[in-house]
Amino acid sequence: MASRGGTAVLCVVIALGATWPEGAGRVAQVVALVLFAAGSLGFGQAFAVAVRRSRFEQVSTMAVFMQMPGAPRSVRVELWVAVGLQFAAGLTGAALRPFGPLAFGILGGVYGLGVIALWGAGHGEFPSRAGHLERRRNG
Repeated sequence: MASRGGTAVLCVVIALGATWPEGAGRVAQVVALVLFAAGSLGFGQAFAVAVRRSRFEQVSTMAVFMQMPGAPRSVRVELWVAVGLQFAAGLTGAALRPFGPLAFGILGGVYGLGVIALWGAGHGEFPSRAGHLERRRNG
């Protein structure tokens, strides 16, 4: 899964940056910023998919971006654990080196949230809008 890879990379570079700040600190900063950008793009893409689906289904914003309706429990747990690890790694790096490049690690958790949004928008199960449209036509 994409979330596993992003989590592993972020955790490794933050750990390296904390132990070797002169050499790996900037690498950790770049990785965190790339993951932040990827997560932000994921949110944008998830929004576009949700808007497209909302023409035919009753799509809930909260369900798309947080609840992942219809997702197996194992998928939900894995994605939320990844987000937790990403934010924990970012906060730990920022706490260890608060005025250096590791402080950008906090932004890396946005990647996991973007992956959750993409999953919810693309694979979530929502009720059909057919009954809703029929009621609108008939008054």
